[in-house]
Amino acid sequence: MNIKWPKTVTELHVHLGGSVPLYRLWEIAVDRGIRGLGKGYEEFIDILQIQDGKVKDLDSYLEVYDTIELIQSGPTAVRESVIIAIHRAFRTGGMPLVGRGGESGSPEPLFHIGRLELRFNPLKRTGAVFLKGKHAGLYDVDRVIRAACDAVEEVELAFGGKIRAGLIFCFGRDMDLAANQILAEKTALWAEKRQSIIGIDLAGPESKNPLSSKDALSQMKEVFNSVPKRLGKTVHVGETKHVTLDTFIKTIEALNPSRVAHPIAVFSPYWDKKDDRGLKLLKERKIVCELCVKSNLLTQGVPDISTYGRMISTLDDFEIPYTFSTDAPSLQGTSLAQELLMLLDAGAATPEQILRALKTADESTFLGTNF
Repeated sequence: MNIKWPKTVTELHVHLGGSVPLYRLWEIAVDRGIRGLGKGYEEFIDILQIQDGKVKDLDSYLEVYDTIELIQSGPTAVRESVIIAIHRAFRTGGMPLVGRGGESGSPEPLFHIGRLELRFNPLKRTGAVFLKGKHAGLYDVDRVIRAACDAVEEVELAFGGKIRAGLIFCFGRDMDLAANQILAEKTALWAEKRQSIIGIDLAGPESKNPLSSKDALSQMKEVFNSVPKRLGKTVHVGETKHVTLDTFIKTIEALNPSRVAHPIAVFSPYWDKKDDRGLKLLKERKIVCELCVKSNLLTQGVPDISTYGRMISTLDDFEIPYTFSTDAPSLQGTSLAQELLMLLDAGAATPEQILRALKTADESTFLGTNF
């Protein structure tokens, strides 16, 4: 299909846990003596790579992150992971094909990723991953955050401005209020010191905390409001059936994000019952929708690619802006170029829609003029 790709693009939605190529993650794990890696490299790839039929929902999709977050725990591993993730984006993000372990697969990329937003939960890199929500860990969270910021600055310096990156810190649906409050305090502290921290997010299994109760929503609103106003706000909400349309609306109203990740919950009520409240809210607030095609298909949040095309058309009907991202490219064995070509090949999106989404990403990034 004939399409004139821009030289560089912006990717807004990539998780650190899913962005380090698996062959590099294996190297980090072996070097640090992490247990539970299977019986060698091939089995390690089989354990961590997410493929069709391997997961049944978001909860089972997220289970692999326990192992990854443990491998990435500590300042040294976080620093290395951030450096590798940014390099991966520039080198392979525009390639139509990548190797099974994340190796380069295409000699000529369609484009380069020139701006990257990388999101993760620093508390889940303190070695506390198996404590399931508790915030005490082996490593100090301040040193973890500093290491991530240092890594961003070092890579930007090395690339001479050809790629810019920023960090989004994710509060956890599966963490208790005390842990999220500590992360908010640390975010506020370090955001005053480092411009590489650009935003906040809410992520994790919606089944653990859909924010359907008034108290839970009020607590998360307090957490979101306690960070510096300069930070951008995005929210994972409506990715699964655990979040109803009413809860989706109340979450958006309470947390007031400028972007929303995986807003799948707004479509079926409109298609089945002509209930357009969610879509109208997105339009009225000019909220940008972060769409991650392959991850939504893998979690079965969206049943098939044709339904994804219908989602895109519905957003266009309501004049709601959207972007495309990979979410976890290394775990899914994909790239941004590959996912965009998948949409085009299936007829789920047109070249005009793809190019408009790429422009929207350029315009809605949390990377400011200081970058």
